[in-house]
Amino acid sequence: MKEKHKLAVDQFDVCLEGLVVPMGLKLDTVHIRGKSLTIQSHPFEATAPEPGAMEVTCSAANIAAFLEKESPAGLRDFKVGLRDGKMYISAVKNMIVDIKANAVCSLKVVDGTKLFVELESVDAMGVGAKGLVQSQLERINPVLDTADLPLEATISEVETDNDCLIVRGTVAPPR
Repeated sequence: MKEKHKLAVDQFDVCLEGLVVPMGLKLDTVHIRGKSLTIQSHPFEATAPEPGAMEVTCSAANIAAFLEKESPAGLRDFKVGLRDGKMYISAVKNMIVDIKANAVCSLKVVDGTKLFVELESVDAMGVGAKGLVQSQLERINPVLDTADLPLEATISEVETDNDCLIVRGTVAPPR
């Protein structure tokens, strides 16, 4: 292979903004940084001796817009809050009259590769509707599985801060 078809860098720092993942959720930022990356053009290949650090952020507004578009269980008018390590969701369901539902969910990383949303509590006009919401969550969990990504990735940490979801981990070119 000719050397002109190969690039080598000592360090890289990539920031993607407004990335829409295949499921339709818009991420605010995907920030990847690491040491030593080699890219060749033909055939295309990227290699790194060790994974780079990854940080993904997603705002409450983008999560609410995604839920509004998906309209799980016929819910609408989503409002999402992200704080104290939890996700607070309110929405409206029309059942002859509009019924407002509020849910509190926690986020759990499983095996360093999957992100689950776990229901802690739900209230609809003073009546618990946990079974209905739990069945919806079972259909969409895990909300993120790194096996679905075109890169090798792990999830090491998830936090919520100032109405923002922050996912940290590692990412490397596929082998």
